[in-house]
Amino acid sequence: MNPLNEAVFPIDAAAPDEAVSVCYASSGGGSGPVEAIAARGNVPLLIGDSVLAEVPREQLEGEWHASAGLSDVEAADYCRRAASRLSRAFDSGIASADLPELVANAAVLFVLSLRKAGVASPCEIGPCTVRHDGSGSVGFVSATG
Repeated sequence: MNPLNEAVFPIDAAAPDEAVSVCYASSGGGSGPVEAIAARGNVPLLIGDSVLAEVPREQLEGEWHASAGLSDVEAADYCRRAASRLSRAFDSGIASADLPELVANAAVLFVLSLRKAGVASPCEIGPCTVRHDGSGSVGFVSATG
């Protein structure tokens, strides 16, 4: 059973002003950058619709294990803050953003949202999209592959 099939969950803290998304991009079977990242054993994260980041799988697993002791309230607060930072970075112009910080915030939002959606292990992480809608305090995770 895939817990990512249309998981919607409340975030207990205020949402960012604008919707943000982080997508574990699925390979189209071609020879583009997503496929090259996956071939190296890393995770291709599409942040918003304009930044493709290569995140080492070990980094996501490290975030996963580091977040194991967080309460639901703490995880919701981390998600809210990471989503807010991402939203501000896109609002102020991605060209001037601190890209390592942007990727770190995206990874935190991605991992904590998947945990909240019921993913039991980092081994279960596959292509999906995490969205936090700025119009309400709801996070949404959907499977894409």
